[in-house]
Amino acid sequence: MRSPGRAWLVALLPATLLGAASAGATIAEEPAPPSAPAIARAPLPAPRGGAVALDRDNLVAYVADGDNQALHRVDLTTGSVVTTPLGCAPQELLLIAPDRIAVTLRGCSEVRVLDLDIAGEGTVAARASVPAEPWGLALTPRGELLVTSAYGRALTALDAETLAPRFAFALGREPRGVTITADGRRAFVTHAVGDALSIVDLDGGAGGERPTVRQVRALGGRYRNRVDAAVGANLQHPTSSLAYVAVPNETGTRLFVPHLVVQNGEGTRAFVASGYGGVSIEQDTSAPAMAVIDVARERTLGAVEGGDVPQGFIRIASSFVPTAAPAGSPARQARAAAVMGNALLVASHGTNELVELDARSLDPAMAPRRVFAVGDGPAGVDVDPRTNIAVVWNQRSHDLSVVSLGSGDVDTMPVAEDPLRSDLARGRRLFHAEDDRRISRDGRACASCHPEGRDDGLVWRLGEGPRQTLSLAGHVERGPYGWHGVHATLEDNIRETSIRLGGSGLSEEDLKALASYLREGLRAPEHVASSSAEEPLVARGREVFTSEKTGCNTCHALGSGTSDRAVHDVGSRAKDEERAAFRTPPLGMLEATAPYFHDGRYATLEALLDDNLDRMGQTSHLSPDDRAALLAFLRTL
Repeated sequence: MRSPGRAWLVALLPATLLGAASAGATIAEEPAPPSAPAIARAPLPAPRGGAVALDRDNLVAYVADGDNQALHRVDLTTGSVVTTPLGCAPQELLLIAPDRIAVTLRGCSEVRVLDLDIAGEGTVAARASVPAEPWGLALTPRGELLVTSAYGRALTALDAETLAPRFAFALGREPRGVTITADGRRAFVTHAVGDALSIVDLDGGAGGERPTVRQVRALGGRYRNRVDAAVGANLQHPTSSLAYVAVPNETGTRLFVPHLVVQNGEGTRAFVASGYGGVSIEQDTSAPAMAVIDVARERTLGAVEGGDVPQGFIRIASSFVPTAAPAGSPARQARAAAVMGNALLVASHGTNELVELDARSLDPAMAPRRVFAVGDGPAGVDVDPRTNIAVVWNQRSHDLSVVSLGSGDVDTMPVAEDPLRSDLARGRRLFHAEDDRRISRDGRACASCHPEGRDDGLVWRLGEGPRQTLSLAGHVERGPYGWHGVHATLEDNIRETSIRLGGSGLSEEDLKALASYLREGLRAPEHVASSSAEEPLVARGREVFTSEKTGCNTCHALGSGTSDRAVHDVGSRAKDEERAAFRTPPLGMLEATAPYFHDGRYATLEALLDDNLDRMGQTSHLSPDDRAALLAFLRTL
């Protein structure tokens, strides 16, 4: 890796353009020769947000720096940085005009539009509150900003000029990236949990009705599962997770969705007590995958008679043969992606790499071309076809990697300092690190099952029975730990988890750093305050929760983090489980962490309450109105 410099620029630009760039002038495109025939082109995909966005005319990169709660403008020709403080953590940004930028602020549940002055500093032109933890951004041809809210499980449409609300939808768990089709008629939303894409019909139909939303299960888990069953491999990949981004090809006909396919043991009979997902530690329970979606048909490419060929498999005669992704494929945490020509570029967050795949392949994950070492924690990537570069924002090292896709050179441009305490920074690196065999034998990271320190929504087949992934953010300040509360310290719990995953074990110093990060570095999202119409119902629900007759507050005391940290037998043991007592789980982030119970038996809070039978508090006497009020209050925790 080179030190900061302009080697890539010198090598790629003619001298006349280089001089113009140095002077801060706009670089004009060379006109096509007069005799060149006109080429019909499909409409370009609509603009979408990211952690980094390029102003290609001026070779400037804008960066959303969540750690420093700032927007940075980085001049790629000089390396100069202009910073606009934002006051809370941004996630994505989108250039909606040369002097105007939209930003999602997940730290304070806002969207802002900033006007940029000639130096690149931003002033707020408009702002709007949206559901909790706004994440992804996209701009429709009609001038609407589409905003996903990760914790708030919503998609909101705002006027791009005024940020006045247009419409909103409830979505499934943990929505992340949003991409609009080239014709502007549909939007595809990815989710960090589950195997579905949310698809929004923006035109609402021929009659101009309100936009509608639906889900399509199109990611790799279901296809891997079908083939594994056909060949008798005794492996089940019933679901997937960590779909942070969807990026279209240049014609808008294909959509690339990097994600993780998971074998959690669902539907299997035999299992190994010491492993995860019903398999031994020698087997991988998760694998990176790349779904290629036919945009017109809304289905994964590779359809054959009798079903779809899953990603990562080839067909031989009448049978399917599983194939392992070759070296150089993206790892499990693919946070960002971009397309330029036939190159699909994926930011591999856990391995600190930018991976180039062949976008023409039916399964690009099986067709790696090059791997570029970039900074620590790549979280965003944008490309410039004229200079043939990719620019990567590295979240943990707080620098930009400028990758020459011609020569392969990588220049590093420092942008900001790391505000985290040194042990927290070290713990965060360990939390996201892939291929660290001290943590797990198959190289998966803590963040593979706990995105943003939360949970993957999965129930894992373990030796003691099914166990749901626990959310960590805001839940690990005090022990005991684990579903049965057997570990007095967080370090002990991490140590046993690593053993179960086949890891060789962290040093004491690293173990303490990781535990410190889990306690202090993970951020539980803030709720948006209830509307004035909801406040009376929520207040009544709080009274029901804390009443002696109902008794919820006895074990889930609001003044003690909603958990007494004790183990209780509430009659929840399944017939094949030995231990009957389970630790009282904290209720923070309750609404957004379905399913419920240690074994995930309840898909909704309503189902849990319906089947409570006075096991956890006296709820059978509640009137329909008090039951509705209690549910409304639980959703605010």
